[in-house]
Parts: sequence; C-alpha cells; structure tokens
Amino acid sequence: MTRVETLHRTIRHVYEAALVPANWSPALAEVAGSLGAQHASLIVQVDGAPSLTVFTGLEPKHARHLQHEFETRLPGWIKAIPAGTLRRQTTEISEADFQRTDIYNQVVRPAGMFYGVVAPLVCLPDQQIHFSAGRDLGLTDFSDDDVDTASLIIPHLTTAVQARNRLAAAELRAKGAYEVIARLDFGVILLDARMRPIFVNPRAEVLGRAGDGLSLKRNEVSAMLQSEAKGLRDAISMAIGMNAAGRDASEAAMARQASMRCYLSRRPPRRPLVVRVLPVDATDFPDGISVATRAILFVMEPDGPSGIDQMALATTFHLTRREAVLATLLARGMDLAEAATQQGIGLGTARGYLKQILAKTDTHRQAELVSLLLRSGIQIVS
Repeated sequence: MTRVETLHRTIRHVYEAALVPANWSPALAEVAGSLGAQHASLIVQVDGAPSLTVFTGLEPKHARHLQHEFETRLPGWIKAIPAGTLRRQTTEISEADFQRTDIYNQVVRPAGMFYGVVAPLVCLPDQQIHFSAGRDLGLTDFSDDDVDTASLIIPHLTTAVQARNRLAAAELRAKGAYEVIARLDFGVILLDARMRPIFVNPRAEVLGRAGDGLSLKRNEVSAMLQSEAKGLRDAISMAIGMNAAGRDASEAAMARQASMRCYLSRRPPRRPLVVRVLPVDATDFPDGISVATRAILFVMEPDGPSGIDQMALATTFHLTRREAVLATLLARGMDLAEAATQQGIGLGTARGYLKQILAKTDTHRQAELVSLLLRSGIQIVS
C-alpha cells in the first residue's frame, strides 16, 4: 500500500470513529501505524472533565498514569507547543531533562518506550485535546517524513474529535430538549417543511385525542371543523413560506401575524383552543431539536392553568419583572403585539423589552428565544 493510500485509509477511519465511538481504538492504531509508532494516546477534556480517552499499545496502568499527567499536570514543554502542531520531544526538551520528568519515569520507561511526538490539538479554557505517540526503546527517532505525515493527519483528527463532541452533546441536548417540551402544560407541535408533525408533546396528544377542536393524525395537524381546518392549514403554509423567504416572524411579518393565529371551536362550555403558528428555520433550533423543524404550533387552552415560573425565568437570564412577563407570554405563543396588549404597554415599549431580552439570552429572533425557553428547563410546566 502506498503512502497516499495509507493516509487516505487512516483519515477515513478517523472520521468513521467520529460517528461510531467503538471505532476510536482501531482508528488511533491506524494513526500510530502511519507514523511508525507502537503506542499512541488521544486524551480529551471538556469543561475540566474527561470526555474521551483512547490508548493503543499501552497497558492499562501506564495509560492511567499518562492520562493523569495530561489532565492534571501537563508539562511546560508540552504547553509551549502551538495548538495543531506535532513536535518531537527531542526538539522540545533535552534527553537528560526528559529522563527526569514524571511522564518518562511513570509511563515512557516502564512501557519500554523512548522517542515520542506530541500534538496539542485544541488548547482552550473549556476544551483540551492532546495526541501523543511513542516508539519502543531501541528504535530511531521520528523523522521529518514522519512529522510531515502527521501534519496531514492531525487536522482531520482534530476535526473528527470536535465533531464527535458536538454529536455527543447534541444527543444529550436533544434528549433533554424533548423531555422539557414533553412536560409543558400547553400543546407544542413541531412541523417539517411538508407540514407533517415531527414531534407532538403529551398535552397536544391529549387535546388531539379528545376530538374536540384539534385533529391530530400521523402526517397531518388539522381541525375538527372543515372551515377551521382550512384556516389552520393556511396559517401553517404561510409560516413555512415566510421561513423559506428568510423573514423574521417577530418583526418583518408583524402585519400578517393575525392570520397565523387560529381558533378551534370546542363543545360548550369549553372556550376555543388558540393555536399560534411560529415560523422557524434550522438556526432557531441549534441545540437538540430536529433541524427539519420549519414551524412550531402552540396549542393553548384559555381556561387552562398558566404554570409559568416568571421568577425562575428572571433569575436565570437576569431579566427584569416586565421582561420576564413578556418572555413568558412569547413562550406561550403570543406575538409581540398580543403580548404588549396583555401587559398594557405600547408596541414600541414591547419592542424595547424584547431587544433587552434577546441581548440577555444571547438570541437574535423571537423564534430562537422561544426555542431557548422551551429547552431551558425553566418551569413553564404544570
């Protein structure tokens, strides 16, 4: 196999490991082999805690010692290596000084190694990623060709590890996000671009099963009355169309918001359900909710409980009382004009409050704000 073929195979295995965690050990062995090394380690810390540790060619006790050194007392000569750069130990520290280090005496010498290379892949306050490889005692030092080979692999290894971290975090956030939405005391339905439900929380399911106003099917959200069904479909279609045009639901579409609110009649004496349709795009749900979401439906019962802990909301995001009230109204599906009327303030004042809320929550649009609140775990539950 040629050097180019070996590189391609190694890089392919590295990216496969990002998708299938069980493949990290063989992928690291491929990386070590491409450098002519018998031992290698990949140590990842996120927010000061171990996130991924992979070793090849090392006994468990030696691997534990090496992990401890990298995570708790990283040597100064390794700290001095620029991120994304692989260096030979012999160019960074003299052999005499190296033989006095803890890494040498607790890992390298007991494991029968001597020459090594180290690459700090990422060096950030909240993320540290280090790769190292070593050769058995008696073998020659890593050559310039070996370092050049590593320089072609290191960027891909860095990208794969970061992709793995994002995927793992997204899976946890997705689980948490849906669990939070599932506990909401009002109906929430996420729709894709073809107006099909992606996710329906339990409260919306209860309302749909009641056959009283809302109609829920596997591939359709509708209303029990035909006249109201058309209005709901039109509102959803409008929201998705606005999203496709890249328009902001909270501002650019203000004049059209009234037609994106529907009332679904229920049997007396129950008051009609209020359905608000909010357009979203993939950037509005970056943390955990399906990026296929293109519209979100809030199904509210005017005679139902509020269940929103405005104090917790204010404390969490450092909002004023009025800002917290406005945020909770928006989280329940009201548009800015409706929320302003509910609070007894002018639309201009509400816009000013919204601007402050967006700044404090580090969001940029009403849909993104609603996404954050739905995922935050704030008590907007019964």
